[in-house]
Amino acid sequence: MIKTIIDKKFTNSLLLKTLAIFIYLQSGSLTAQKNVDEYVYKRALIYKIALNFIKWPPHSKVHNKKLPFVISIIGEDPFEGKLKELEHNKSLKINDKHIIVRNIHSIQEIEGSDILFISSSEKYDVSKIIQYTRGKPILTFGDTKGFAEKGVMILLFKRGEYIRFIINKKEADTSGIYIGTQLLGRAEKVIR
Repeated sequence: MIKTIIDKKFTNSLLLKTLAIFIYLQSGSLTAQKNVDEYVYKRALIYKIALNFIKWPPHSKVHNKKLPFVISIIGEDPFEGKLKELEHNKSLKINDKHIIVRNIHSIQEIEGSDILFISSSEKYDVSKIIQYTRGKPILTFGDTKGFAEKGVMILLFKRGEYIRFIINKKEADTSGIYIGTQLLGRAEKVIR
């Protein structure tokens, strides 16, 4: 299922590395590195989904070319700094904007985010976080079971050797974020 998301020609070494890891994961040869590999792959999915399948509403700061595209991780960083590599690779852009990745630890710091990854460490505060982001043009991601039902727009999860996803379209619609039909068609589940 995920394989079809990453079906375009890769022109970037970061994405080539991600494809190599995907093939490695497909081979069934998971080692002690599996968590790192899983999050490198999730990093690529977040980038590719935002780049190819999402449209932010006209009033979103995403359309202001003077401001960077901001990806925030609230709570502990399960990517172990791997998401920050999107910032360091100057050729990677979303909506023709340079990417900034920041780690935040409070709801007040969410302001200015275009994408918010909600870490599992925030499981007791996820409802408060979603209440804060609801109606704002902030695309939310997570990878903790039950987060999609609580309002996270795209939940990434591992099943076997594949990364799959659930989409909370209802929550995305509330925030004015359009999720492309191609992505909806590839979701394991769509909450409407």
